[in-house]
Amino acid sequence: MIIALGNAAVAQEEAEVSDYEIYRYALLNATIDEMKKDISRELNDMIANQEGMTGKRYKELSDAYGDEAALEAMEAKEFEIKFIEIVEKEKEKRIDAIKSVNQDLATKMVGNRGKTYKAVKNAISNDSELKAKYDSFMAEISFTEE
Repeated sequence: MIIALGNAAVAQEEAEVSDYEIYRYALLNATIDEMKKDISRELNDMIANQEGMTGKRYKELSDAYGDEAALEAMEAKEFEIKFIEIVEKEKEKRIDAIKSVNQDLATKMVGNRGKTYKAVKNAISNDSELKAKYDSFMAEISFTEE
């Protein structure tokens, strides 16, 4: 019985997170969100600047990407297929970069080799007060251009 109480106390201590840790977690997530927005902006620019390509056509081609029969059925031109391939490669490259940054920030900025990141993530998903603090920090953090 004493062992069970001792383990519960240790688990409770591990679950506690500070406002500072929540803030750093929010800062990490805001940074990643901004990087994701950059991907969207860059890809939208690529589409807008590609002669003969519209957003609607890109969406159709993108949905069929990898399905030769579907691309043939929609009469996809060679330049359209090559363009989709270029965009998909660029998107994959940027997503991989975001994953790497997220991993680095989670282990180095938030700290404790990712354990703090996981603890904060778990805490805000299980505690409405901590979630409210997180949401408040996210609202304060802004990456708008001036």
